[in-house]
Amino acid sequence: MSLILQSDLLPGVRQLMFNRPEKLNALSTPMMAEFDAALDACAADPSVRVVVLRGAGGKAFVAGADIAEYQGDKRAAFIAYQMNSRRVFDKLESLPKPVICVVDGFALGGGFEIALCCDILILSDTAQLGLPEGRLGLCPGGGGTQRLVRAIGKYAASDLMLAGWRMTADRAHALGIAAEVVGLDALDDAILKRARACLKTAPLAQAEMKRLMREGVDAPSETGKSFEQEVLFRLYSSDDGQEGINAFLEKRDPEFKGK
Repeated sequence: MSLILQSDLLPGVRQLMFNRPEKLNALSTPMMAEFDAALDACAADPSVRVVVLRGAGGKAFVAGADIAEYQGDKRAAFIAYQMNSRRVFDKLESLPKPVICVVDGFALGGGFEIALCCDILILSDTAQLGLPEGRLGLCPGGGGTQRLVRAIGKYAASDLMLAGWRMTADRAHALGIAAEVVGLDALDDAILKRARACLKTAPLAQAEMKRLMREGVDAPSETGKSFEQEVLFRLYSSDDGQEGINAFLEKRDPEFKGK
């Protein structure tokens, strides 16, 4: 049975679903290998414009790593898993296409780290998010401490991690992590609304804006602004840039080609 189910929600929108509901979609070594390959396939396929991540079963997005794999001081295996997870999470974050993460239920540990690598988070009102590794005598290993601080600030991140709290959907929305919190009956509509909106934006522009936000956040403001303008000038000279301007003036929908 596949641990990563793939389907097309609509043309241009690929859904990847973590499919281990009996374990609350806990991350295993085989699941990470499938996820890695699925991300490569999405990146390489020009027909895939938007990626949606979900968890199967209705109880969890991903409830963390499968800790049972590493019981018994399996140091080499544990280090290998963590290093690989960091690499895959970085790949997800740098994917040059919008990634929408949908959290229904738990997104804990590695599951929350995956969510923090995505671009848009849609949460059901039952969602719970957190990095509770400290309660196991450990700490996050897939970038959670760094991405969470950058997302919500040191003090809110400290409150969550050092006490091992679980963050509610409403709290995540108030802190600016979640784009939207909806009831379960409205979740599918919320996903399609966001996905359709992303399909209307030029793919080159999306890829460059993602890179600007990712790489510019730690640069001095003036450096970041200079980088931004260099990107803008390149986009203006692209086929998509000229098509977007022409379509606006001609009062028609643009036909972006990603060139």
